Amino acid sequence: MWIRFLASLIDGVLTGILTWIIATLINDERYFNTFDIFSDELYGLSTSETISNLIYTVIFVIIFTASKFKGSPGKMICRIEVVNPDMTQISFWKSLGRVFAYIVSAIPIMIGYMMAGWNKEKRALHDIICSTRVVYRNKLE
Repeated sequence: MWIRFLASLIDGVLTGILTWIIATLINDERYFNTFDIFSDELYGLSTSETISNLIYTVIFVIIFTASKFKGSPGKMICRIEVVNPDMTQISFWKSLGRVFAYIVSAIPIMIGYMMAGWNKEKRALHDIICSTRVVYRNKLE
């Protein structure tokens, strides 16, 4: 379970870097103003945060997971991969469904994610819903 948390943390850092690059390229004042600790305004997601979250989710989570990479950059760095129960590569549609199932795993209070820590197969709720597994990559690769 903790290796999956680390992979998610790495993906978060990479998304943050992508957000900063996009914010710089498009001169997203709203993004840079959210760091103003003296501001009284509450901000939602800035344009650059929305764009980077969409890019990262579509390309690096959905497409990478359904490709030969079998996981996001965070999962690849942590040497884990997402597979079907028979250890084969998952489809694009299953990968897409898995991302939507993340929402269910997050409600309430991330219990669906924590399930990976207390069940024998180390599967989170979104893995159970989509019939996937997260396993360590083959050391021979």
